[in-house]
Amino acid sequence: MALQLGQLVFPKRFFSEVCEPKPNIQQIVEVKCRQHRLIFSGAKPNVSETIYQPTIWSHDFIQLLDDNFPINCKEKLRELEKNVIAMNVNFENGSFSTLEVLEHIDDIDRLGLGYRFQNHIRRALDTIITPIYEVHVGHEESLHEASLRFRIHRQHGYTVSQDFLGGFKESQGGFIGSLQTDVKGLLSLYEASHLGFMEESELHEAMLFAREHLLKQLKCRENDAQVLERINRALEVPLFHRMLREEARYYIDAYNKREDANLLLLELATLDFNMIQATLKTELKEVSKWWENMGLAHKLGFVRDRLMECFFCAVGMVFEPQYRSCRVGITKAYTLVTVIDDIYDIYGSLDELEMFTDAVKRTHAGVFTSGLQSSLQYDNRNEFLYTSIGQGEDILPILVKVWVELFEAFLLEAKWTHNKHIPTLEVYLDNAWRSVSGVVLLTHGYFLFNQEINRDVVESLDMYHDLMKWSSVIFRLYNDWATSSDEIEQGKTANAISCYMHENDVSEEVARKHIKTLIDEAWRKLIKVHLACTKELANPFIDMAINLARISLCTYQYGDGHGAPDARARDQVSSVIIEPLMYNYA
Repeated sequence: MALQLGQLVFPKRFFSEVCEPKPNIQQIVEVKCRQHRLIFSGAKPNVSETIYQPTIWSHDFIQLLDDNFPINCKEKLRELEKNVIAMNVNFENGSFSTLEVLEHIDDIDRLGLGYRFQNHIRRALDTIITPIYEVHVGHEESLHEASLRFRIHRQHGYTVSQDFLGGFKESQGGFIGSLQTDVKGLLSLYEASHLGFMEESELHEAMLFAREHLLKQLKCRENDAQVLERINRALEVPLFHRMLREEARYYIDAYNKREDANLLLLELATLDFNMIQATLKTELKEVSKWWENMGLAHKLGFVRDRLMECFFCAVGMVFEPQYRSCRVGITKAYTLVTVIDDIYDIYGSLDELEMFTDAVKRTHAGVFTSGLQSSLQYDNRNEFLYTSIGQGEDILPILVKVWVELFEAFLLEAKWTHNKHIPTLEVYLDNAWRSVSGVVLLTHGYFLFNQEINRDVVESLDMYHDLMKWSSVIFRLYNDWATSSDEIEQGKTANAISCYMHENDVSEEVARKHIKTLIDEAWRKLIKVHLACTKELANPFIDMAINLARISLCTYQYGDGHGAPDARARDQVSSVIIEPLMYNYA
């Protein structure tokens, strides 16, 4: 009997060796602890022993989740959607001011309803795209309107210029003094500035200006609690960087407190959130059964049991209910990536890992040779790669390629650890943006979005290289930002911060400032590539790459939310997937 690991099949004899170690196994000679993570060299660990903290989301708990969504609520959803469509038509035909249209679109997006009204949003934006930046300085909401117009258009793929900022500057070049106390305008300017490109220096200047004066507004006693909350939230994470489902949950609650809230939009957003959440619970139950049947978390005690965290990442990448197969496929891929990462970090000796990697590189030949003391067989009828993606033969070489590159990246990092080598930051990042697995997840997502595989789809994947690269760079840098401190203390494992410290002989504080700069630059490069791709092609995959960067920040903002999830990480998962919004279903 064999245990299937994605496209790899581990024969039973592998687990007779791996899961039943000899009673006189040599003591571990080197232990490196990083938030419950151990890296071993020398003798193999007792792999039946749990190294990471156990999952807080058991299979039994998941199976008991209530994923029922009442039929009458589905009917109510359809009725509400029709009413909102009728309302949107009024916003498209010039019945409202430009500012009212922009704020209406912003509300729809932030309430999580944008996917329902994409065509209406585009038609409304088309009507206000032409010469847009004739701002009347001194008008209370001029900076707010101009900044909002820039942000909404750019995030929806329109080509707009930073030149609107000129209307808010003195002749000497600095921003007009009266803007320093325009809280609404400063908030909108700050959010807009985070959609700038690398070369758009004026938007970077605007961000510094807005942040400086928003920080001063936090000390202003005249601001009420809601204003202070908005400022704090913007400064903590700019809107464009936030995970979409988490933002929707927050904004629905915040919108409910507004006196000017559109009750039709609010009810639709609440029901829509709960409907999507019920759908997610159904999918989660499905992948949990798959993961339980795989048995890897039970068989290999040294690996991370992180099904829920992998599913949360998939939801962060693509939440729309019509993309069920994409979420399920990405979740499966990510759980396997996590297991394989732990094999390279914990289980295998360097010789074994080299043999294992070589075996993976020859998957196209049909049979793996020895690796990790096992015989591995390739199955080209595998459910994971075929029924979840499609029957196109053309995609197989691409999937094999990205998996092989991931294994090779893991191996290089294992060699660095084994040889106690710290590379330069440039050398490290050239490998690390691949080893973080973003390319694997996005490639699977790409083919899962495009179920009807054809040659044009396969060939067009190359167009997205930079999109995947910069999304993965952000993924990697956020990961290293959260997980490096304990590794630096040990001085054994390369990461972005330790590499910069070692290369430039600087403190951790200085290195972190530099990495923060690299993260900001990567975001700006990603935004430019995102806009360029959006102009050429209409594909939900483009947004998924941005969403990978967003979920990376969400996961690693306060610590290692994947490897060592804490109470905050648990609450994030619960708010998006487990706990519905209050709604009177009577």
